[in-house]
Amino acid sequence: MPAPFLEPLEPGVPPAVSAWIKGLKEVEAHLEGWAFGLPEEAFWWRPKEGLNPIGGLARHIAGSSLRLASYALPLALPDWARRGREWELLGEPEPKEEVVARFWEAWEAILGALKGVKEEDLPVPVRVGSQGVETPRVHVLHHLVEHAQHHAGQVIYARKLWG
Repeated sequence: MPAPFLEPLEPGVPPAVSAWIKGLKEVEAHLEGWAFGLPEEAFWWRPKEGLNPIGGLARHIAGSSLRLASYALPLALPDWARRGREWELLGEPEPKEEVVARFWEAWEAILGALKGVKEEDLPVPVRVGSQGVETPRVHVLHHLVEHAQHHAGQVIYARKLWG
């Protein structure tokens, strides 16, 4: 199967939205291949004190992606996504199956909402963060994918360090 970016455009969405969907599908493939099949010990292993475990990174990818999406798309945040970055990355380990289930919940919601974005929606300003800074929707959605890709790369590297 080809990498997501080599697949045809997603039907019915602007090309930029198609590219973001492909980018999120790549994140999905990385987590499936490098994280979700690990035993609990490896999932929560820290390469060094203060560094993020794979499980925390997976938790953060799901939670932060939902938070970013909620600024730009009609998405409600589940309670777990409101807990924030510190809990996601530094919080206590929990069963891997719970993290994986929340990831799929987040991904289904985000990908579904992205499919409703029209070209004319992209430049519209949206409020971001607790300070309500305004920025174009297109910037938030692009950052969502970049941020998820960034942390997926950390997952791959941590998995390689595990052995």
